Amino acid sequence: MEIFEYFRHFLETEDTKILFILALICGAMILDFLLGTIAAKINPSIEFRSQIGIYGILRKMVSIFLLVFFIPLSVIVPGGVGTALLYTLYLGYLLMELKSILENYQKMGGTADLFQRFLDSFKSSTDKKGDDDVKRN
Repeated sequence: MEIFEYFRHFLETEDTKILFILALICGAMILDFLLGTIAAKINPSIEFRSQIGIYGILRKMVSIFLLVFFIPLSVIVPGGVGTALLYTLYLGYLLMELKSILENYQKMGGTADLFQRFLDSFKSSTDKKGDDDVKRN
């Protein structure tokens, strides 16, 4: 299983882990855009407009620039807290991209119930925490 060893190579240091997650986000963004384009083409209830596609590409490019911008900022936060915050930001963004990929897959007529329940489990635990915070205030 050489491919697993190849990917483990990227997880040897904290720096490469962060860049690996960023690469996963970029790959997910590309897949999300492609599936969204295909879904708009094959689903008659979705109007395919190039303006929406261009807006999506620009939004994703700005997101990548901002995610990269936070790398040097994480270094100046003391005690490793910056790295932890960067992991949280990146993993949260990756989950949002995965949710968008599943939504596009469902627009194409596919079923992704198992994956949707997995992603919804993150959402429901976050919603419950937010509800508890509101009740306390």
